Amino acid sequence: MARWRRSSAITVSKFLCAAIIIAFYLLYTAFHRPAPSPRKLPLPKRPSIQLESWKNGTGRADEDRREEVRRAMQHTFWGYRKRAWGHDDLKPVSGGFQDTRNGWGAFIVDSSTTLALMGLWDELDLALDFIVNDVDFSSPKGLVDPFETTIRYLGALVSLVDLADARIIPPSIFGLSRRSALIHKATVLGTSLLPAYDSPTGLPWPRVNFTTKQGEADPPEVYELDPSKPRRKNPAIGPARAGSSILENCVLSRLTGNQQFCKSASLAWAPLIWSKFFVKDAPGLVDSPVDIVTGEPVGRDKQWDAGHDSYYEYLLKASLLLSGTPEAKTYTERWTQAASALRHNLSSRASASEHELESHLYAGKLHGPWFVNEMSHLACFAPGNVLLGARALKRPDLVPLGLALLDGCRHVYAASPLGIGPESWSWIPSGGQRAGAFEPKSQRAKDELAQHGFWTAKAYYKLRPEYVESLFYAWRITGQSRYREWAWEAFQAWERWCRTELGYAGVQDVMAKEGEVRLDDEAESFWAAETLKYAFLIFEDVKVASLDDWIFSTEGHLFWRGAGRKGKNSKDKTREKEREV
Repeated sequence: MARWRRSSAITVSKFLCAAIIIAFYLLYTAFHRPAPSPRKLPLPKRPSIQLESWKNGTGRADEDRREEVRRAMQHTFWGYRKRAWGHDDLKPVSGGFQDTRNGWGAFIVDSSTTLALMGLWDELDLALDFIVNDVDFSSPKGLVDPFETTIRYLGALVSLVDLADARIIPPSIFGLSRRSALIHKATVLGTSLLPAYDSPTGLPWPRVNFTTKQGEADPPEVYELDPSKPRRKNPAIGPARAGSSILENCVLSRLTGNQQFCKSASLAWAPLIWSKFFVKDAPGLVDSPVDIVTGEPVGRDKQWDAGHDSYYEYLLKASLLLSGTPEAKTYTERWTQAASALRHNLSSRASASEHELESHLYAGKLHGPWFVNEMSHLACFAPGNVLLGARALKRPDLVPLGLALLDGCRHVYAASPLGIGPESWSWIPSGGQRAGAFEPKSQRAKDELAQHGFWTAKAYYKLRPEYVESLFYAWRITGQSRYREWAWEAFQAWERWCRTELGYAGVQDVMAKEGEVRLDDEAESFWAAETLKYAFLIFEDVKVASLDDWIFSTEGHLFWRGAGRKGKNSKDKTREKEREV
C-alpha cells in the first residue's frame, strides 16, 4: 500500500510539474510573441536595354561580314606597326607619323579595347607590352588636353581592366602582373590630370602642365589654328570638355578605392548641371562656352553638336553607371530635359527637294534666339544616345525621335556618290518652322539642295564613328535588319574609297565623282577605337558586349555596369572561351 501511495504521489507530482510548465509556456508565448520574419522583397529589376526576343537566330553573328571588319582592323594595326609604332598616329598615305596626343602612342592605347573585343590576341599582346613597358604618362610632349587624354588614354586603361576582369581577355594575355601595372599607369595618369580641376569653380582648365602640376589656358597655337576663336579675360570651356570625364574617373575610383578621381570629375560638371543660368526657352540645354573662373556663360550657343555633344551623352550614361547614387536622379532629369529640347527646339525637318519625295529630320543649333540649320557628323551620335535613353529610362515616346534622326544621318550617306557622309551639312527648314541662318550661295550648294534636300558645308570625311555608332544602338535595341545593312554599306564604302596600302585615310570631298577622289593623309585613333569597333559589334553575336552589361564611353571604351547583375557576364565568358578555341 505504501509503495502504491508513493507511486501515486510521484505521478501527481509529475503531472503538476508538467501542468506548471505548460501554463508558464502559454503565458510566456502570449506576452512574448516572436516578431514575424521579414518578407524578402525582390530586388528591383533593371530595365532591359537590348531587344529581348531575337527570333529565328537573327541575333547571331554574321560571320562573313564580321571577319571582313576584323581583317580591316588587322590591316590598320599592322600598317601602323610597320611605319609609326610608338607614335600617336600613322599618316596612312605617305607612311609618316604624327604626335598630336603628347607622344604616348595614342593609337596603341586607344585601339587596345577593339583588339580585345575582336580576339586579336597577338596584336593585343604587343599593345599591352608597349603600354606596360614603354609609356611614361608622367612625361608628355607639350601641354596636356585633359578632355582628349581622359577619353582616349585613361578610358582605355580602365576599360582593359574591366574587360580582363570579365574574362573577355583571357588570363594568358592579361595576367595579374599586367593588371597591376595598368592600374598603376591609370593612377599615375589620373593623378597627373587632377590639377585640371583646380579652378575656382571646379570646371577644368583647357590644358594641364605636368611639369608645374598646374592648369593653364589654351596655348597660342590654338588661336593660330582658329583665328575666329575669341580671346577672353578668363579661360572658357565648352560643355563637352567639362562634362566628359566622369565615367572614366569614377571607374578608376572603383578600381583603386581612391574616390578623389570620381569626386573631381563630378565637381567638374556641377556648374553645368546645377547651373543658375539655365536657358528658359529650352530647358535642359546650357549656354556655352562657360567661364571657368566665374561659372557664367560667355557665349550663347546651345546644341547637341560639336563641343557640346558628349556632355549630354554622359548625363545619361553617368546615371546608368552610378545608378543608386543621390546624383543619378539629377543626371537623369537633366538628360530627359535635354532630350526634350533636342526634339522641340533643335530638330528640324528639311523641305523636300525636287528629286526627294521624303523629307528628313536633322538636329540644328541655337545661337541666342537664332536657329542655325547646320548639323555635323559628330551630332549623328545623338540618335543612338536617344535610343539608349528611351530603353534604359522606359521612355518609348523617344524612340521615333532617335530613329528619325538616324534616318537623316543615313540619308547624307546614301546621297553621297561615295556612300560616305560629309563633316557637316545644311538644309532649308520645312514650312511652318523658323527660318534658318544659312542659305545655299554657291552653284554647287544650290545643285546639291535641289538633288538631295541638303548641301554640304564641309565636304570632307575624317573616318568618324558617330553614324555607325548609332547604327549599333539601333540594331541592338530594335533588331531591325536594315541597320545591319546600312552598316555594311558604309563599311564597303570605306573599303573602296578610304583603304590605302598602310591603313585607311579620310576623304577630302565625299561628293566627288569617281576618278576625282582625293585622300587626306591622316587617320585619328578613333578610327580603330570606335568606327571599326562598332562596325564589328553590329555583325557580332548580340550577346557580346551587351548593352545590358556594359556602358560605352564617348571614345567607345567599355565599362562594366556590374551593380544589379549576378556575377560576371557569363555570355561574354562563353564568347571568350569560343575565341580561345
